[in-house]
Amino acid sequence: MLARKVGEHLSIIIRHLRKKYPTVYYSKKVSIRLVNLGIHLIIIPTIAIGMVLWPTFSSHLDLMQTDPGDTLFNLYILEHVYEHFSKLNLINPELFWSPNYFWPIKSTLAWSDNLLGPGSIYSLFRLFLDSYKSYIGWLVITLWLNYVSIRIAVQKISPETNSTWLSIAALTTAFSPAIMQQLGHPQLLSLFLIGPILFQCHKMIYQPVESFTLRNWIILTSLLLANGFFNIYIFVYACYGALACLGLHIYKRLQGNTFKIIRGGTIMLPLMLLFIFIAINLYIYIPYLQTIKTFGARPSEEIINNLPKIASWLFGNNFLLLKPPLIASNINSSWVYGVEQELFPGWALILLVAGSFITALYKRKTNKTGLHQWLLIIFLMVSLSLSFDQISAWTLISKLLPGASALRASSRVGMIIILFCAPAIALSARYWKPVLTKSNNFVASIVAISGSFASIWTMGQPSFSLSEWKAEVLLISQALSKNNCKVFWYQWNNQPSWRAHVLAMHVQRESGISTANGYSGQFPRENWPIENPSGEGAFTWILDNSTSQHHSTRLLSEKNKWCIASLTQDKQVVISESAKLMPASTIVYNDAAIQIKDKLGVLYLRQKFSNTPMQWIPLRRDGNPIRTKRGDFKITKASYSIDSKINIILITDQNLMQSAEYVWIINGKTGEFLGQTFHRLASQ
Repeated sequence: MLARKVGEHLSIIIRHLRKKYPTVYYSKKVSIRLVNLGIHLIIIPTIAIGMVLWPTFSSHLDLMQTDPGDTLFNLYILEHVYEHFSKLNLINPELFWSPNYFWPIKSTLAWSDNLLGPGSIYSLFRLFLDSYKSYIGWLVITLWLNYVSIRIAVQKISPETNSTWLSIAALTTAFSPAIMQQLGHPQLLSLFLIGPILFQCHKMIYQPVESFTLRNWIILTSLLLANGFFNIYIFVYACYGALACLGLHIYKRLQGNTFKIIRGGTIMLPLMLLFIFIAINLYIYIPYLQTIKTFGARPSEEIINNLPKIASWLFGNNFLLLKPPLIASNINSSWVYGVEQELFPGWALILLVAGSFITALYKRKTNKTGLHQWLLIIFLMVSLSLSFDQISAWTLISKLLPGASALRASSRVGMIIILFCAPAIALSARYWKPVLTKSNNFVASIVAISGSFASIWTMGQPSFSLSEWKAEVLLISQALSKNNCKVFWYQWNNQPSWRAHVLAMHVQRESGISTANGYSGQFPRENWPIENPSGEGAFTWILDNSTSQHHSTRLLSEKNKWCIASLTQDKQVVISESAKLMPASTIVYNDAAIQIKDKLGVLYLRQKFSNTPMQWIPLRRDGNPIRTKRGDFKITKASYSIDSKINIILITDQNLMQSAEYVWIINGKTGEFLGQTFHRLASQ
């Protein structure tokens, strides 16, 4: 009774203070709200970013993650975007699409991500910082935006859920180990448009169908297209998530026999944005259509092979504090195969999603919140993207997704599936109450957040020394500039080929001298020497291969200024002039109609009787070059037949008592091996 009277008096006093000192009361309320926002939107993601990038921050930005391959390849492209726009080269798009690597080939930027979207953020840092610090700045702001995007989205989707649970939902999805695994492929990390897409998808699958208006359709389409400005993988797989939601939305319309779409307010501004994003994507992806024409679409078998397997969701790297059930040392190769299969999302996320399913089963009220719909979407996205021994529903789904046939690393769909788990966690968390008393809610929140941090904590992440890299780049750049080189090939040793090619690209950026080296999602056609460090071989390939048949190329001028750069073990740069090193071809057969030569161990053929000069074409079998050294044989005759086939007669075992004669049947236009005949020659 006494407590009740005290409570009533306190209520009267508080109401009196509100009326008498409204400014003080509301300023405190605003202050509390600002502190709350600071904790959930700044402090929590800052701690997570610090954990993810700890090797870089703890080394005072000297160690960069993860390796100098895709990491610094992306930095090169980001810097190319910045330089192109800072020099106002907009009126000459050819300069943008033709950076000076893979020389003399043009339009090589469309062989990989153009990074126009990420480059716009990177360029803001680049105005004040050098390229390497700008890269770290871009990475930090991107990771922060990813978290904030999901955090704001889940708060709008489930405003009744406790703030701590909303932050946990955003933390465990945006910083999931499967997504942070892509620090080695940073072009995939611009995921901050997924938050608004989730909010629009929630409206689509939860609200009455007529509430999803024409305006909502336009906004959702614009957001999906905007992803195309950042990355093709994110664009396609975000469309996949939206497609799953669309399927549920159409089902609801059919069930309710509701097909009318309401305008839903002014659509002029959203429509303008839609047309802008359509125009941007048309500009960006026209060069990519030419790339597909040059290289062909990815084989469907390769895409299916790389889709997630059931075990992939339990398979991860060994650097996590809370290790996944399956790691490289204990996995059966028949369970997980394909590229980039480390999709373990972290123990916290697995428990939260499992808790969401249990909540949906035992809490009847959840069917009024949209939880059931989101769990169905997660189930559909996971099951339809799984591959079972080369069998998958993806073969049908991908036909509905523009660009899906070009995406080799199809396991990356896992990133979007993880982010689509956030709404389900937020909605189910409305019904999760801490076991502790209310006075200990703060302690419970700290424990829950700490558990989430522990599930994303990685230790001993791969990194490399940036200072050593910079010194190597500067050393080679200065040597090339002193020798007045116009084009160079970096001839490497004692390092992976991919590192050498990316190093050459950065030397090109530092020196301004074109390089024949290069690294990308595709490589020049016709046996470009990706694994062969020889500068002689590279420049011979440029001179002898018909690159212009497959690629647009620059003029081959000033050959006396083509250089080969190599680095000795004691860090001395050796520059050689390629003109002095170019080996002559060895003619192995010659008559009035056909000539066959050996160039760097590969057989080439040319027909000479045509009125127009024919180019040398490499002989190939099953797509691979036919090597000159295939045993002890001698080409004795070559003849041209009416059906554009060439018969090459070879005698083998010339010095033995018994020899044999082979007749290779070659396609005279492509050089492809079609078959052979064989018979023993009489004993000598």
